[in-house]
Amino acid sequence: MLPLFHGPLPPSEEDLPQDSDVVQYLARRFARIVTLRHLQRPSERNASNRNNRRHRPPYPRNCASRRRQDARARRREVEAEPEPDDATLDTAIRSLQAHIASLERSTLLRDSATLLWRANSSAAALDLTREYFLQFVHGYDSADSERSAITSRFMASVFRPDILCRDFQGLQAYMDQWEKYTTFHEKLTFRLNTVRLVNNEEDDPRCAVTVYANGELHVTFTQDTLKFLYPALFTQSLHNAQEREIVNTLVGSRGRLPTELVLHFDRQGHVFAFESRVNLVSTLLTVLHSPSAAIHVHQSSIMTADGHWQAGTDAEEATRRQRKLPRQLL
Repeated sequence: MLPLFHGPLPPSEEDLPQDSDVVQYLARRFARIVTLRHLQRPSERNASNRNNRRHRPPYPRNCASRRRQDARARRREVEAEPEPDDATLDTAIRSLQAHIASLERSTLLRDSATLLWRANSSAAALDLTREYFLQFVHGYDSADSERSAITSRFMASVFRPDILCRDFQGLQAYMDQWEKYTTFHEKLTFRLNTVRLVNNEEDDPRCAVTVYANGELHVTFTQDTLKFLYPALFTQSLHNAQEREIVNTLVGSRGRLPTELVLHFDRQGHVFAFESRVNLVSTLLTVLHSPSAAIHVHQSSIMTADGHWQAGTDAEEATRRQRKLPRQLL
């Protein structure tokens, strides 16, 4: 898979010097210049030290007197230190100011590069999300070799092979879900309504860009829809007149399934995790005109809350997937 976000990646935080470290370095350098200037006249200091030793009072025996004497001695040493040359201090100050200005320019350039990369990557992520809806505008059917090959190439270039969600992991499992939607319904169409960016990268360093989209999945219910995706209802309809009436109402009906999708892009421009929601109950309510019947049919389906058709469930595997996912938005 090739990186899809254009431009060089911004420098990582580990590769950048921390501002506090740079400031500490400049402060130490300035202090060292001042100290070296103070040490430029050792003869005066030595004379002062000899004079202090000559007139040093006897060493006190109690601690309080000793502390007072030490404090007075330190004050005398400070007072006796020579004043640094003004020109030298001015040079040191100008050097410090120049380094600070250079630091500010470097920080500005770094921030500008990061903003430019984020703008480019955000635009690319939005374009890829729109293209995703176009690729699945009529679903996915592996029997249609020409169209499925184009869709498969797109998915392989945009989605990681180990793509992750709450219900399963892997790109092939993801394509299987789309194939079930397509083959067990008729006249499937997938339409995008809105798409926008979501600020989620602060919660997970893996997320370079997070995109939220909502759309509609239009399908026509068939006999195979109920047989394979609503098996409990289909079995009961063989022996129960009321269930058979529900099945007859559904078969041939056109349903509109509101769909929500969140795609998490990594720094290379690939989707490493996603979330989805499909509102099946609202569609069933529109078709059946009965809340109790809609809930009954929904409970008989093998659809998960995320809109996926259930496969084998493993609680331990589901927990492992949940730990690896970024913060969930749906």
